[in-house]
Amino acid sequence: MFLKIQNTDIHVTKPQLTGTEKKPALLFIHGAGNNAELWQHQTDWFKGRHPVYCLDLPGHGLSKGPGETEITAYTEWTRQVIAKAFFGRPLVLTGHSMGGAVTQELAADPPPEIKGLILIGTGAKLGVVPEILTMLAQNPEAFFQSIDMAAFDPETPARLRQPVIAAIRRCDPAVILGDFRACDRFDIRERLKEIHLPTLILCGKRDKLTPVKYSHYLHEHIRNSELALFDQAGHMVMVEQAEQVNHAIQRFIINKF
Repeated sequence: MFLKIQNTDIHVTKPQLTGTEKKPALLFIHGAGNNAELWQHQTDWFKGRHPVYCLDLPGHGLSKGPGETEITAYTEWTRQVIAKAFFGRPLVLTGHSMGGAVTQELAADPPPEIKGLILIGTGAKLGVVPEILTMLAQNPEAFFQSIDMAAFDPETPARLRQPVIAAIRRCDPAVILGDFRACDRFDIRERLKEIHLPTLILCGKRDKLTPVKYSHYLHEHIRNSELALFDQAGHMVMVEQAEQVNHAIQRFIINKF
């Protein structure tokens, strides 16, 4: 479905409902340069269990707009999506990497619909090495090749890697550069104490982009949080170890809601 927000068409995938779904709904937010396709393993697995919605941030996937260069801007878009698409309906908000930054900002001042959080491969501060910004500005192809190596565990098979990298390649490099600049400026460490919602923190043990220590920091500073780490997974843990991640999410929902 498309929502008209700030006079811009924003795309959110709708679940294929079977009538057996239970509350709450799940809303997934992708990371830098990615789109709603990232969550296909979750969309398929949760069909019939919970309604699953996946957001394309502006400039990504099927959403229009130029993209943003500040996490706060993406947060405002997401807040308006929730108000329009989920008014009065409980949801668990899930964000990966940059999407996790958006999720944290929303959680510090949450709309009433958000009942819980899932933070995947993210951190309270997301500094970006200057080489990534330089590659995106001057040689995007070098970035695409490097992200293929950096985002996955070395043992992750090509059948899982290729769809993710293909999706990133379809994103305008200028939008990806804006995403990474937004991540580089993001720092919510002083506000983590304001997050009181039940929170599940997930990370691959071989994550090079948002190392495990980032997730430990979140767990230590978000009071009502749980942490789960996964072997043989890097930054794209929800793709690399989809079954384990999905079961962890399901257990969290059952225990908390």
